[in-house]
Amino acid sequence: MMNVVKLTWKNMWYRKNLTLLTMLTIAIASAFIVFIIVINDGIGKGAKEGFGPYELVIGADGSRTQLMLHTFYHIGAPTGNITYDLYEQLQASDSYEAAYPMTRGDSYKGFSLIGVPTEYLSTRYPEAILTGDLYEETGEVVVGSHVAEAANLQVGDTFHANHGYIGDEHEHDELTFKVVGILPKLHTPDDKAMFTTLDYAWVVHDLDEEDHSTGDITSIVVVPKGIMELQELQQTFDQMDGVQATFSNKVISDILTFLDTSSALILILSIVCIIIATISVTLALTAVSAQRKKDIGLLRLLGKSKSFIMRTLLLEGVFLTLFGSVIGIVFGHVASYLVSSYVFSYAGITIFPWQFHLSELYILGGSIFIGCLAALFPSLQAYKVNPIVLFQSM
Repeated sequence: MMNVVKLTWKNMWYRKNLTLLTMLTIAIASAFIVFIIVINDGIGKGAKEGFGPYELVIGADGSRTQLMLHTFYHIGAPTGNITYDLYEQLQASDSYEAAYPMTRGDSYKGFSLIGVPTEYLSTRYPEAILTGDLYEETGEVVVGSHVAEAANLQVGDTFHANHGYIGDEHEHDELTFKVVGILPKLHTPDDKAMFTTLDYAWVVHDLDEEDHSTGDITSIVVVPKGIMELQELQQTFDQMDGVQATFSNKVISDILTFLDTSSALILILSIVCIIIATISVTLALTAVSAQRKKDIGLLRLLGKSKSFIMRTLLLEGVFLTLFGSVIGIVFGHVASYLVSSYVFSYAGITIFPWQFHLSELYILGGSIFIGCLAALFPSLQAYKVNPIVLFQSM
């Protein structure tokens, strides 16, 4: 067996350019597949965990996707404002376990500033242990771990918020914010958010008002008591003028369906690459078999069996596809690592680029099958070589 492996290895690297080109074709196809698997897995898990137990969102009428992405993933702008009276109306209901109003509209260095009761965090992350304390007074802030790192904020630091989001240079210097706590790494979009008291927006934006105890809010997030209560709340608020009530899971499922469709297109391209790789291996081994007829004939005259010759070509096909797929798997994880920071900065979804997936074993197993399949025709040709006839024709 060692003789077969040694001979196959030498034959492969005798024509380096052909070997490397064939491996590269296989590596590209494998890298595409691994990249899709890793990214889809991270986005799927991150998207489903992004809204936590808050299965219903109430906000201003408009795009349901926009409302969902802005409320939980801190992407884009709010659909508008709703009155605080809606929250008071919800409080009169006994169909929910927890419900919290939110005020938004300002940011610091591109990170959203969210006004919400502290119970939102304790309900969403009951086991989280933060550094410092929760906010109590207007202007006190708890920041996500990514915000603290990216903006170089520590407990005790102060800052002024900007109106709106990225690109707005108007600074609210009438209210100084102070960091009183830093959340641990949560691996959710809240890692890149800043939390403060609900009334901060009323204080900053309604300077002419004497009473800042109530004002408009951007959304209400709800933990229902059960499925029946969820349906009841959704129907009640969704039929109000200028208001929408959105099922969190439904919106995220629609988004993931769209992403799955996009991923399917990339998978189709990967399959095309695999077909091309199989043809490439077959052509390469056919060319090698034709060029080595004299070598094959000489080996036969030296006493090597037909099966020995056939095994060398089969093994070469396996080596080409197996090594190519291993390289591709590594490239796929590296590519996932390179885009993971972009995915997190945009959507707050954590990608785990170095996490192994069972599907990668299927890729390796499939590569062995493809290698054998691609080498089957060339190896049968080599098997039929008659050394006597070959040397008589020389």
